Amino acid sequence: MVLWKKYSVLFVICAFFGVLAGSLFKSSYFDALKEVVDNFSDYVINRFLYVGNAEKIVLLIKIAVKRMGPFILMWLLSLTIARIPYIIWLCVKNGFCMGFFSCFMAMAYGVNACRYIPMWYFPQIIIYAFVYGFCIIYITKNLQKKRKSVILSMTLLMFAGCFAEAYINPVCLSYVFS
Repeated sequence: MVLWKKYSVLFVICAFFGVLAGSLFKSSYFDALKEVVDNFSDYVINRFLYVGNAEKIVLLIKIAVKRMGPFILMWLLSLTIARIPYIIWLCVKNGFCMGFFSCFMAMAYGVNACRYIPMWYFPQIIIYAFVYGFCIIYITKNLQKKRKSVILSMTLLMFAGCFAEAYINPVCLSYVFS
């Protein structure tokens, strides 16, 4: 089986287990998480479009720190024996979290979740998926051609994803949540 298919299957399996865990343990988290998501959606609808540039830059920095950490760690581990276990862990963690959160959104918002879930991840997920997919293939095939160029271009794309998450995603969410 092609390498990217193996990791995609692993991701989907973990997403399924995330959905399963989300439905099995609903009573332990549902009310608190619903309150957090409702407060966030209220913030996005009523406040985000009116905050200043300084607050948006702080949000961009927070997102960049959060997203760049695993990305940088993946490249640091790419030359070690730990690269494959780390890539597997990334697929497992992200698949489980996406499945769990999608299950929660479906239970909390019913039919509206069909609109909320895609917009929650749009447009940054397209960029992140491309970057991680390309990097995983590059690292697991142990390619060494133009390594510095690849790392630089993928880092710039990650920053573009962070920018999209900080500036474009809240606008998309405000249209959907309103």
